Amino acid sequence: MFEEYGELSTELYDFTKPIGHEIDGDLTFYLEQVKSATGLVLEAGVGTGRMLVPFAEKGIKIEGVDLSPFMLEKCQHHLNERKLEVKLYLQDLQALDLPKKYQMIIMPTGSFALLPTREMMLKSLTAFKHHLLPGGKLILDLLLPRDFQEGNSSTTTCELSDSTGIIFNSTSLNIDWEAQRTTELHRYEKWVKGQMVQTELSQFILSWYGIEEFKLILEKIGFKNCQVIWDYGQNSGAHATLTFIAEA
Repeated sequence: MFEEYGELSTELYDFTKPIGHEIDGDLTFYLEQVKSATGLVLEAGVGTGRMLVPFAEKGIKIEGVDLSPFMLEKCQHHLNERKLEVKLYLQDLQALDLPKKYQMIIMPTGSFALLPTREMMLKSLTAFKHHLLPGGKLILDLLLPRDFQEGNSSTTTCELSDSTGIIFNSTSLNIDWEAQRTTELHRYEKWVKGQMVQTELSQFILSWYGIEEFKLILEKIGFKNCQVIWDYGQNSGAHATLTFIAEA
């Protein structure tokens, strides 16, 4: 019934958050982190390459992995446009099996929160640990459901060209305090010259974890020296994004 990170989702994301687009200071923060890496970097949940492409342009040795073929196809397109050679992998993070190990693995801007179950989260973290060199760093963001309200609905119209656009509707369905996740229904409609030509329906689940809870999870898997940074160190007081940095 649902299609996660499909063709329309990819098209809308790439249009509204193009290559190099900054979200609350994430690109600037992560650029400083990857510049300190002495070896290869992996971006998990690379998506359309919003962050990976400008990093590659700056000479960062980086690769990307994602579960969505639509996202990876768009990312590869952006790399080809710029004549950049970057290895991309189509894999599920919880079953990650890549032929090398990395100095740093990053998963920015809440992408980790898109893993809908605790089991998937634990398997993904274990896979990250396996793919890091000794002393390598894992850097990822978590989100908290600060503004979620059941029943809220919003509709956005995005004009891709004079004749083409996408109408996006998001409806907040429920918040599960025990499972620590929120569920939204996302509907995409593509219109060309007044005719709807394509639709896509997605169940958008976000999971969250407490600070001490997640530290203990990382330690149990074998990570150490865990640091926590709010809002990319901007001292904005927003408390919107939690960044965890841990060593393998």
